[in-house]
Amino acid sequence: MNSTLKSLLVSLLLVATFTACGPDALYDLSEDTFQLRDSDSTLVNFPADFKGDVSLITFIYTNCPDVCPAITANMTNIQRKLDDTTGINFIEISFDPERDSPSVLKEYRDLYGLNEQFTMLTSHPNDSDLLLDKLDIVAEKTIIDSLGYDSTNYAMRHSNTLYLMGRQGYIRAEYPAHRVTSEHVKDDINYLRSE
Repeated sequence: MNSTLKSLLVSLLLVATFTACGPDALYDLSEDTFQLRDSDSTLVNFPADFKGDVSLITFIYTNCPDVCPAITANMTNIQRKLDDTTGINFIEISFDPERDSPSVLKEYRDLYGLNEQFTMLTSHPNDSDLLLDKLDIVAEKTIIDSLGYDSTNYAMRHSNTLYLMGRQGYIRAEYPAHRVTSEHVKDDINYLRSE
């Protein structure tokens, strides 16, 4: 199969996927408001403050020993792969608001060299639970064995999902966050930008 025919088939598949599903294909956040705080402690109304742009959204926690750093690295890879990042938000929301205060998220942001297009968000635990439930995200504490009980010594068993949200607050696609290829996400972003 030649490359032109292959590109045409991929484009048709993307159009068919988005067209068949419509704007409410996965989750509708268009009328929801979740009050979160960014790494500067500024109140953010999610997703309203990001409407009008295309957003990539994922969930991490800063004490994560394995997959969360890979998720963040993949988000930066996707950003680098885009020819034009105008009108694109990269949003990481904490699974662990008890430990991930705005200042902790700021340190994480600095550690990974994330630029101004990245927004790190946290909240009161009750507020984040509502958002996690809305997106069918799993985030459960698992106590780490130790000689003495320490309520702050825990890990999180959590989902590994990256969401693509269109300009109106509809989640249009989801991917395995740490391993989806940047090319795949780039094509989907470009499709949403052309709508």
